[in-house]
Amino acid sequence: MMAAIKEDNLFAVIVKGSLGLLAVLTLGSLALFSGKAALGVLAGGSIAILNFLWMRNALQRILGLLPANATRYALMRYISRMIVTGCALYFVLTSEWFSLAGVLTGLSIIVINILTLSLYRALSTGG
Repeated sequence: MMAAIKEDNLFAVIVKGSLGLLAVLTLGSLALFSGKAALGVLAGGSIAILNFLWMRNALQRILGLLPANATRYALMRYISRMIVTGCALYFVLTSEWFSLAGVLTGLSIIVINILTLSLYRALSTGG
């Protein structure tokens, strides 16, 4: 039985769906292409999901701060998230262990999942 997707559990549905899609795409690319492609999907998807989780965590904290502190905190979190993500992507793209197509596919997992959920919600509500 599938739980209803509501505003309260939307974040959990996105994360769980993205992890499931990551597993399917990683195993599919391992079976259809190569280990390099599977590692690329796994690395790109992991970076995308961790970045998504970090961004949500930062937004929750920012919304609880006073307006003067929120701006500084948001800016520092944004810059540090971009630096960490950039360093991770630099390592993945310059290393020869990962396929570029796999990395790009993995980085798209959150977007694919959100689009799929949006279409599902639109079709299930008759919209």
